[in-house]
Amino acid sequence: MALLMKGGIVRTILFGFVMHGVAAQVPQQSPPSPERDGAVRQSGALLAQLGWAQPAEQSSGPSQAQPEEELRRFSLSSGASIDVSPDWIEREQMPLPPSPRLAPFAPQVTFLEFTGLESPKMHSVLRIAMTTNPFLGGDEVALDVQMHNAAGSGSGLADYLFYFFFSPPRDCLDGGSEAYRKAKGQAESPDQTVSPDLSIRTYCKHAPTLADFYSRELSPGVAFQFTNGVERASGIYPEFYLTPMEKVEANGLTFYVFEAQGRMQLDLATVDHFNLPDEMQGAQPDFFWAVGAPSPFPFFRDPQRKNVQVIQVAYAGIGLGPNKRGIFLRLLRQVHSP
Repeated sequence: MALLMKGGIVRTILFGFVMHGVAAQVPQQSPPSPERDGAVRQSGALLAQLGWAQPAEQSSGPSQAQPEEELRRFSLSSGASIDVSPDWIEREQMPLPPSPRLAPFAPQVTFLEFTGLESPKMHSVLRIAMTTNPFLGGDEVALDVQMHNAAGSGSGLADYLFYFFFSPPRDCLDGGSEAYRKAKGQAESPDQTVSPDLSIRTYCKHAPTLADFYSRELSPGVAFQFTNGVERASGIYPEFYLTPMEKVEANGLTFYVFEAQGRMQLDLATVDHFNLPDEMQGAQPDFFWAVGAPSPFPFFRDPQRKNVQVIQVAYAGIGLGPNKRGIFLRLLRQVHSP
């Protein structure tokens, strides 16, 4: 179903897809919690804080021009950019993902550029990257199936966020990798013809920063495993609800949007550790990831458009009441590509 909305954005929501791989995380037919999708008043307040004014009601009397808040533009050297409100600040330079400890186990994609933004006012983070196109040769159905694979499969939405956008702290990955190496060495002996299965979980210590907060909410640690002769590293995932894929077209770009709604509520100890407002107790995290490119999305090789890079955008926010889909889609509308 396609809807034409303000600002020239076309949104297509794909219905009817059965997400078998999610069953290990949450019952398939489980609807989003009503307290996340039903509180419209709070959604409007969040959008106002982000600097996007909501349309005012028409009046027959004289109108008074409202001053528009100036947007800040953050650009990548490739020319891709995003315009956001002044609340967003750029983090210190971040290394290209994935971490060397996770690279052997992550999906095959090369990150060419990467930047991270944070909004302390909204307790939100945003990641923007240019990468090679790992979805060449597929289609939107295959992409939908892949991203709705169960967390821990190595290629689903939670895994993508874990490997590339909200990875555990470096010292935690180093410690977990070293603990696994030692345990594997002790388990192996010269007289064994088959190496035993092994799973080493390491829970991380997180600094009181927004980056570490969302890393913890996605996965509190890392698991290194050796099963049936295959080594893996993955997150230790809590329960998420994966919403249906949505196709969004804006500014000459086609994006495919995916969302993972956290089901665990923040307790007071977590709120205090990460210096969040007390009213955030009971809130739930909301993670988004979108992949896009100049339309049409390059699923197939085109002699006229060779080596098309794709834009990957990840966002995480928390709050009581509605989820953050509206906020993320507005951010996505501010992404531009040359």
